[in-house]
Amino acid sequence: MKKIIITVIILTILISCNNNHSEKLNESKIICELDKLETEYEKLCIEAGMEVWEYYSDTNKNSMSHYKELFSGFLLKDSLINSIKYWNLRSNELSNDTLIRRLELWNNILTCAQVDFDPEIIELQNSLETQLSEYPSNDISDNELELSILRLISLRNEKAKKSGYGNYAYMVLQNTGIDTVWFENLIYTLDTGSQKSYNAFIRSHFPDNSDLKYEDIIEYIIQSYYLNDVPVVENNKKEELIYKTISDIGIEMNDLPVQYEITELPPGIGGFGNSIDIPDDFRAVVMKELSFYFLLHEIGHGLNGTNVLIKYPVLKGYEWCTGNSEDLYSEAMAEVIAKFSQSKAWLKENGYDDNYIDSIRNARKELYPVLLRLKLVNSLFEIELYKHPEKKPSDIKNELYRKFFNVDKDFSKKPNLIQLSYVSYPVYEQNYLIADIISWQIHEYLEKEYGENYATNINVGNYLKEKLWKDGQLHNWQYKVEKATGKEPDIKGYLKFLME
Repeated sequence: MKKIIITVIILTILISCNNNHSEKLNESKIICELDKLETEYEKLCIEAGMEVWEYYSDTNKNSMSHYKELFSGFLLKDSLINSIKYWNLRSNELSNDTLIRRLELWNNILTCAQVDFDPEIIELQNSLETQLSEYPSNDISDNELELSILRLISLRNEKAKKSGYGNYAYMVLQNTGIDTVWFENLIYTLDTGSQKSYNAFIRSHFPDNSDLKYEDIIEYIIQSYYLNDVPVVENNKKEELIYKTISDIGIEMNDLPVQYEITELPPGIGGFGNSIDIPDDFRAVVMKELSFYFLLHEIGHGLNGTNVLIKYPVLKGYEWCTGNSEDLYSEAMAEVIAKFSQSKAWLKENGYDDNYIDSIRNARKELYPVLLRLKLVNSLFEIELYKHPEKKPSDIKNELYRKFFNVDKDFSKKPNLIQLSYVSYPVYEQNYLIADIISWQIHEYLEKEYGENYATNINVGNYLKEKLWKDGQLHNWQYKVEKATGKEPDIKGYLKFLME
């Protein structure tokens, strides 16, 4: 019944404003159609946000199936897909830049929806999400679970190829603001730019070891994972310090519709920020073990979402349909807030002495070559799964460790795919790598513009709102970074900061 209702809604939207494509595009009629379409779209996004929120915050909920089925019925209509494709291909005839951007995002959404909301994929994904919410379980073995995830990867590839992409990972990259050629050049630049520092790290820590092994380097890989766990903030002080940190840059949390809960989460998820109704309702759930840095990260998502002022739903940045938002930028905005806790001024303001601050910075400087190459491994692992589905995940992981750490490791003895992210948020890890670069660049600009005490300057919050948040998805991420900092994404500057 619901599917029939959704079909009627779509047909009504498309017929009500314009029955036929005219020889010359009529901007006002296209806007009319998009306005009605996006009203229904936003209702579904809010419903999706609530369902996902319940999945993460309520231990009795083990499924996120309903919203996917609603989106499937809403988006997978040939008439809608063909209209958006037609208008988007002729967008050079339009003069309204906002309309052009809306059409671009709608084209991205519908391209990815033909994979993500395909009924066969939804059925398998729903089953896996339920199994992961109950993991570990006697009802299914690790091997069976991983085989099902591999089946999901294969299905996604199959559907993506029908849309003209070489694999599903490249489809996601291209439709979320990451040109694949640019991305491959980024990986090459970061790899070659960190190789010398990594080799120097190995020589200094293993001067007599010419045959480096995984067992030698794993200690430092683990240490690099925990770099952002310092400074350590006691649980009973975290909430007060969050409010103070945000207040110090001129934003009052009490004035914003932001809330968060501490709970248990599925495997592979430490925290989750959820913009349910942008900009009026943001909620986050986090593991109690989550460090203060990553707690700030989730709050950063909330600050971003609740300060979006654009009125068009497709430009607000809802995350439920791949292609609607540039996830790397969303993660970058969260990292901008998290990184305030690493600034010298913030550390001093909150009682940390010079010796402690120096020890943190020295530890980071020592481990940055390891951390960056770990980010490369994590960013490429899932992409390589989609590029080479014939390979075993354990072999792909070993190849990446050999390439970036120069070690061999048999990864076949433990699960490699049992993470909710691979099922529910596929091809996402690279967003954190790029977000780190963008957030570093913004903090570099803030220090230059507002001085070394920028973390306690009340004018900074307004800069973030005006330059980075209020316009939502109106512009692409490269444009926003350049307008906010005065230069293009500075990969070489980032490398120099990390490695010198």
